[in-house]
Amino acid sequence: MKVNLTLLRQIGFLSIIIGLIVGVISNIPFIGNFVFVLYFIGLSAGMIIYLKRINVLGNITVKEGGTIGAIIGATSFAGFCVAYLPIRIIIGFISDNFISSIITSGFTNFPMFFTLVFLLLLMALLCALMNTFAGGVTAYIYELLEEYKKENPSDFESKLRG
Repeated sequence: MKVNLTLLRQIGFLSIIIGLIVGVISNIPFIGNFVFVLYFIGLSAGMIIYLKRINVLGNITVKEGGTIGAIIGATSFAGFCVAYLPIRIIIGFISDNFISSIITSGFTNFPMFFTLVFLLLLMALLCALMNTFAGGVTAYIYELLEEYKKENPSDFESKLRG
């Protein structure tokens, strides 16, 4: 598998920006939970579809899709934490909120700090794992569509249009 480092840097940078945006949006009640679940499960699938639409990604295998998904998941969660944690700490100083109090105590209590770091690393691994699966499935679906397009070139376009 030949890895294009420039492409991986672009994917990592784009996923960090999306993670920052989702980190800010996740602080909004009710909307934040829904956005976080979509981000946690389907970010890599959405990014792979977007990158294929603008012709940045060519034909990728399931293994490459999984690798790209893992990179997207891990780096976007890092961006998420950079945006989410400071806002939650500020909210914790302003109001008495359960999640904010846990995060604030993680920065003031030494054993709780290690627990918070462990939980953040665990969440980053889970996000990478879920996005690895979503990226692999997306690449597999694209492979199936390419095979179907080769077998039925005229029929494929007419079925897509309706």
